[in-house]
Amino acid sequence: MAAAREEKILVLVRLRPLSDKEIVANEVADWECINDNTILYRNTLREGSTFPSAYTFDRVFRGDCSTKKVYQDGAKEIALSVVNGINSSIFAYGQTSSGKTYTMDGITEYTVADIFDYINRHEERAFVLKFSAIEIYNEVIRDLLSSDNTQLRLRDDPERGTVVEKVTEESLKDLNHLKELLAICEAQRRIGETSLNERSSRSHQIIRLTIESSAREFLGKENSTTLAASVV
Repeated sequence: MAAAREEKILVLVRLRPLSDKEIVANEVADWECINDNTILYRNTLREGSTFPSAYTFDRVFRGDCSTKKVYQDGAKEIALSVVNGINSSIFAYGQTSSGKTYTMDGITEYTVADIFDYINRHEERAFVLKFSAIEIYNEVIRDLLSSDNTQLRLRDDPERGTVVEKVTEESLKDLNHLKELLAICEAQRRIGETSLNERSSRSHQIIRLTIESSAREFLGKENSTTLAASVV
């Protein structure tokens, strides 16, 4: 029998603080963190409802919690599993103006900073860190690192699974290089105005970080092997 594959899914919830518009309108938050794992629905309009008012998750973060803490306590271990050859995925789900892009941009920057720190502390290995980004809008896939609006196609690879054909991959030099690429992606994304947000992302963005490493003493030799994994 093939060895059993262990997979783990963690569900984290981050509450955002009230916006300036909501504060001016004297609105109050409908949700409250009552501990590190539970949120409570406080809206009195649902009194007598048969639905539960409290929900428990692997971890919840209050509205005044920084993105750095969300990363360190919730995403860091998952993201850095890539340096050990383990594929992982982190994605944000929520309504318009809930802070998905803000949170994921921060997590991406902290992840890359920690990966480069890991690389600097392991000089015995040679590393290559690659970055790619696509946008999915109305079921059309676009390369956010290319000015060409040509639709990209999906292809099933027998070894790598589903891949995006001809997507641009940039070898990251440092954290500043990542910020430059993220700025390019942001400029390329489709945005629009909603009642909650003047600049709302109207599409799904997928960022892929792939790290490859090999022992320097075996580079160029027949017994040289490469460890590779991706975090999406």
